[in-house]
Amino acid sequence: MKRKHLYSFVLSGLLLLGGFTFLSSRADAAAANPSLYTVQKGDSLYRVAIRFGISVDVLKGANGLYSDMIYTGQTLHVPAVSGGPNIYLVQKGDSLYFIALKYGISIDSLKQNNNLSSNLITPGQVLVIPQKSLGEIVQAKAVAPSTLTIFVDKSDHTLTVLSDGIPLKTYHNELGDGGLDDKAVAGDHKTPEGNLYITEKLVLDPADEYLGTRWMRLSYPNIEDADRGLTQGLIDQQIRNEIINAINNKTTPPQRTALGGGVGIHGGTRLDLGKDWTYGCVGLTNQDVEEIYPLVSVGTPVKIQK
Repeated sequence: MKRKHLYSFVLSGLLLLGGFTFLSSRADAAAANPSLYTVQKGDSLYRVAIRFGISVDVLKGANGLYSDMIYTGQTLHVPAVSGGPNIYLVQKGDSLYFIALKYGISIDSLKQNNNLSSNLITPGQVLVIPQKSLGEIVQAKAVAPSTLTIFVDKSDHTLTVLSDGIPLKTYHNELGDGGLDDKAVAGDHKTPEGNLYITEKLVLDPADEYLGTRWMRLSYPNIEDADRGLTQGLIDQQIRNEIINAINNKTTPPQRTALGGGVGIHGGTRLDLGKDWTYGCVGLTNQDVEEIYPLVSVGTPVKIQK
């Protein structure tokens, strides 16, 4: 073997060995500190973030990542402090019994939600807390359904159900694949912003491939959209007046104009669809939308902002 080839062969071997040593040490670190997560084959930042109930941006920030690229064997720090109410960082002296008691859940549900085969937990371990259903929260707090409102934060990809302004439960959502800007015209695939309300509710049985099991139409375009559309020459005075009349009467505004329509809150979100896959709606998992659906009604206010 020529010297140059021999050198390349040895160097490649050293690099390969170093790579295995690096991955092994990272895996050992993750095993020693359960707040570290080792990336598995098929993982993405989106999947990991959803698994732990945090945003992709929070996960990237905690790990100094400047892109969404991760690789199998990589160790990610899961920032439990920033994870919200469904993330708990195990403290010294904790037990599954006391954690379950703290959140009013069963030990079995806590173990099942975290793939635990025993009751053994260690300080620093990240646990995902199974949340109570919205119905259970409403019942426990004796909340009147008429007080419920919905708030969608596009930047955080969250949908929160509130009662008299007090948050009851927050869900992850997906938005339009046209970007985070406000909806402007038909076909731009952007989720609108502003003060809206539910104008229609439908149970979809069998489930629709993209709308899932529930559909709640929203009152887009609203009056602000109508004024903008008239100013920009997208609609005429008659259409503007029809939109305003519909909003004032809490009915569905015209849906087939240059401003677009057919915007709603629906199910159908799956991990394999990726991030922001809708045509301009607010997408939830079927389980989440089914929790919300029976507790809201036509006329329930919905505010969407970026």
